[in-house]
Amino acid sequence: MKKKLGMFIARKVGNSIVLTVPSKAGVKLGERFELTQKDNDTLIYKKAIDSNPWFNGEYDDIDFKKEIAKIGNPDTMQVGKENISW
Repeated sequence: MKKKLGMFIARKVGNSIVLTVPSKAGVKLGERFELTQKDNDTLIYKKAIDSNPWFNGEYDDIDFKKEIAKIGNPDTMQVGKENISW
């Protein structure tokens, strides 16, 4: 079921045009959305399903300092000097 949440006026904020989302829409701060424009100028915002672990919360509970201590820091590792005995 669709709910009509009201009418909104586009306004300028910096170099962007902004449409306000009312709090009763239940959108959380930081949520990401996809925008689609149909041929009749209808704009459709859909909640983005993000497979990027940096944005979807998959890495939220990882202790990166602990991981670096366990495997080493790739920024300080020596690369390209492998000793391979043929």
